[in-house]
Amino acid sequence: MSPWQKATAALRDKGLVLLFADNSLSTALCYLACLESRHTIMLADPALNERAVSRALSAFQPELVVRPPRTLRLPDGYLPADEAIWRRSRIDTSPVHDEPALLLMTSGSTGAPRVVCLSRDNLFSNADSIVRALGITETDRAITSLPLHYCYGLSVLNSHLARGASVVLTHQSPSSRGFLRQLAETGATALAGVPLTYQALWPILSRQWPSTLRTLTQSGGVLNNVSAYARLAVERNSRFFVMYGQTEATARMAVLDTAAHPEAIGSVGRAVPGGKFELLDSDEIVYRGPNVMLGYADRRADLTAGDRMDGVLRTGDLGSLRDGNLFLRGRVKRIAKVAGKRISLDEVESAFRALDTTAVVESEGVVMVFCMAEVDAARELGREICADLGISPAYLRIRQVDNLPYSAAGKIDYQALK
Repeated sequence: MSPWQKATAALRDKGLVLLFADNSLSTALCYLACLESRHTIMLADPALNERAVSRALSAFQPELVVRPPRTLRLPDGYLPADEAIWRRSRIDTSPVHDEPALLLMTSGSTGAPRVVCLSRDNLFSNADSIVRALGITETDRAITSLPLHYCYGLSVLNSHLARGASVVLTHQSPSSRGFLRQLAETGATALAGVPLTYQALWPILSRQWPSTLRTLTQSGGVLNNVSAYARLAVERNSRFFVMYGQTEATARMAVLDTAAHPEAIGSVGRAVPGGKFELLDSDEIVYRGPNVMLGYADRRADLTAGDRMDGVLRTGDLGSLRDGNLFLRGRVKRIAKVAGKRISLDEVESAFRALDTTAVVESEGVVMVFCMAEVDAARELGREICADLGISPAYLRIRQVDNLPYSAAGKIDYQALK
């Protein structure tokens, strides 16, 4: 029995385990132990700041906190079980419903804990859909090019293990020489990435393609050179898949095999097996499938409920369907996907307006802040906002301007800023 199995077995009733999830074997084993024991596990970014951790502990009151960063102080109400585990000292929490299996944090712009609640059925059905969509076999070997606390990264682990394939666990950055060396040495066959991943890898992969690499998947936003990657993959007897997903749908909702359907490049393809897309009159995309979350959870009491969604998800994305392929064209609200996280541009803008008139847009995966405030004050506020959002300051750029463009209706012309 592993240490993680022993720790979860010590919980008398179904409990909640908060795991700070890096790309290590310990993380994978603890995650799997919780699924096996049917305790609910919440995955958190090890880089969460102390304020965000405090909010999560207060809101969800987990019985166990596993692998907390060493920089964090032991919070009130917890005792150290050993150097890797904190145990809640009081047993006064509300019970957890049978259905919640996994809690994944979304990137709320205010930094408040907003959590997606997923069931075992959600996880297993989406893993099976991905296996079928990508044609994963037991001979495949993925490498962890994305964080395991991110739904896309976790879906790579889930889908490959579900098929009996293997996974290489690494902390190396995908754009580093060490990562590509490890990919080649371990014989990895599958690589997953967001647009920034593939932008960084293009100069390398276009010159030197690892001989074992045969499947590449991309999600998390728009990749400008999809066609170039599609051609390169075909030349290397490999496949390049564009995917579309949300944490609220466990991970993946659509997939496009660019080799099989080059005419559909520019779309995100068709719904994964078991899923279906519909469009409202407003052109908002609605997804139906067994991988739709149970619901959101903002606090421990929300975990006492089961399914509140009935397999239907209003995605908040706008799009169109052509020959069964889904084309995305923006958000119902101004929410951008940056560094794999969904960020409300309006909330960021509101924060900067405390300094002076500001307009915020997203451009090529970066939050652009056009601010009339003094630049040093704006940069200081920007660092605080990035810390709350859990993104690197490199994803937020500030430009000091004298004036902002306005439309004839007197509204900020955001398109003119892109």
